[in-house]
Amino acid sequence: MIYLLTGPVNSGKTSWVLNDYQNFPEADGFACKKVWVGAEMTGYDLFHLKTGLTCPLIRTFNHIPPGWDETARLNDRFSFSSAGFLFARHITQNAILNNIRRFYLDEAGHLEVQGDGFHHLLEALLGADIDLVIVVRETLVERLVAVYGISEYELIRPS
Repeated sequence: MIYLLTGPVNSGKTSWVLNDYQNFPEADGFACKKVWVGAEMTGYDLFHLKTGLTCPLIRTFNHIPPGWDETARLNDRFSFSSAGFLFARHITQNAILNNIRRFYLDEAGHLEVQGDGFHHLLEALLGADIDLVIVVRETLVERLVAVYGISEYELIRPS
């Protein structure tokens, strides 16, 4: 089954993933946790649900650390790290190889519907026999469904 966890920015989607994962300890996946410097949100780190390990994925342009290996940009606001995408690929490939029954992918957005970002991971997960929870902003649900040919899914909105 495919679940599309959707809502506007700051509606609790990632918190929902972190809480729901507690009900499925045999599951795997990753969440994008916000990174803060003081009161300023400076990016996102990938958080591996199973191990608790993290890896930088996104930084705002004025908070890119030394040695950052940029692989993509979005809206002249966000820079994406190649290390973050490699980390996500490793998590996803291991989950598929280990026949994980439920996987959380936080999140599919503009990059993915353009064939970038987690695009290939999504294709692999959709081709596997896995209950898949995909976090997607509500403005991109229709486009994501069309791009990936998803015909049956359940919408979830955090409450």
